[in-house]
Amino acid sequence: MSKGELDSEERERDFNEFLVEEYLKHGSVDEVLRIHRYDIPISYAGYQRVLDRWGIVKAAGPNSKLTEVINFLTRMIEEEIPLEKLYKKMPSSFRVSTATLYRILSYIREGITRRVGTGLVITSNGDRKRILVGKDISTPRLDLGKPYGSISIPMGFSRKRDPRKDAILRVLQQEVFTKLAVKNNMPNVVPDRPKPFMYLDIADVRVEIFRIELPSKLFSLRYFSSFKLRDYEYLPLGEIIAGDGARVNLRVGVKEVAMGYQKYLGISDRNLAVNPLFFKSELNYQLAETSSGY
Repeated sequence: MSKGELDSEERERDFNEFLVEEYLKHGSVDEVLRIHRYDIPISYAGYQRVLDRWGIVKAAGPNSKLTEVINFLTRMIEEEIPLEKLYKKMPSSFRVSTATLYRILSYIREGITRRVGTGLVITSNGDRKRILVGKDISTPRLDLGKPYGSISIPMGFSRKRDPRKDAILRVLQQEVFTKLAVKNNMPNVVPDRPKPFMYLDIADVRVEIFRIELPSKLFSLRYFSSFKLRDYEYLPLGEIIAGDGARVNLRVGVKEVAMGYQKYLGISDRNLAVNPLFFKSELNYQLAETSSGY
């Protein structure tokens, strides 16, 4: 093979890696094209084919509104502000309607979930009681009281029709091994027949939580990267559950995941069969108990 052919292959690979990286950063082909003013030399269909060749699990759709809903409801509870009053304080960029907020509140009070998500409790094969977390670096919304850098497990939204292996792989690509995904070098850590050890309801979303045990060769924090999380570390379960000191800044649902995982370990250690545990986030309990004035 000539040097020119090698250079051509290298340029093509670099371009494809650029496309994959931009997709994982922005969440959709449409958004990537828009940000680059439609000045990328590839067709929409060609872009999709590159993602398929790289084994990228497509995003589950735009969920920014859902994130805004959760932050809105959290502030409503924490500051004890009626929904309509808080809604009037929202900037024009807040596009969730009052009808949607009231509908989600009614679902929460009735115990109904409409959407699905996937969360990962990641441990090493040497320490089951420390789990991988990172700081949420998605754009802060100070008008919603959204803290910057909340401690989070890898967690994302899914489609109801997703095979569980695809749902897990999507979260790994977007929140754990992004650089490796860009290089088309994803490690194979998804169980063949994954089964959640717990379900967690957050607002009107039911999140399936899976345990992923990493081999020792992938334990190092240097392997982890994402456009959504940073400053990865393994935190003890007790520290997350207690929420002591600087660790109190937890993403909604993370404490409940730690509690569920601790209970799961206790049952497993007694060699008992473990059916998926069920938890509701504290946010859901608080919203279910509020008066109709909210």
